[in-house]
Amino acid sequence: MNDHPSAIGETLENYLAYLGAPPIRTLGALQERWNDIVGPALSEPTRPIELLDGVLVIGCDDATWASQVGWMETQIIRRFHELFPETEVRKITARIGA
Repeated sequence: MNDHPSAIGETLENYLAYLGAPPIRTLGALQERWNDIVGPALSEPTRPIELLDGVLVIGCDDATWASQVGWMETQIIRRFHELFPETEVRKITARIGA
């Protein structure tokens, strides 16, 4: 048994990695850089809500914006990789009302 408790941040990072999620700093930066990834028109009615196992789930205000996310999937993934090259995103899913 380990006599030294690990820092909560390290434990959380390990758990996120186990789930297939990126590091906490990447998730925070994703929120901060959302406008840079999707552009100003799409950043207001959408938001990143989950990133697990290479799937980025984007919450959308309504079906129109969800369709727009679908049409722009390739561009969003490309821009994401430009800003976060160490994190894999291979698919985007839009979720309405989330």
